[in-house]
Amino acid sequence: MTKGELRKARKAAHEAGQPLTGELSLNDNRRDTMQFSETARGYRARERWAKRYDDLNGAPENDSDC
Repeated sequence: MTKGELRKARKAAHEAGQPLTGELSLNDNRRDTMQFSETARGYRARERWAKRYDDLNGAPENDSDC
């Protein structure tokens, strides 16, 4: 499902009073936490993200990143 389809399905489930389970769950660990849209804005965001983590060169981001 695309992000837009997920939003629509979650909205419909919320309006119907149904719980968000399975693919609609907000706490689904099976999916990547980072998703970028295939638009110019998404491409720029992905490039910023990649550049930031490339600059770290394997170093921890903060104290909790071990």
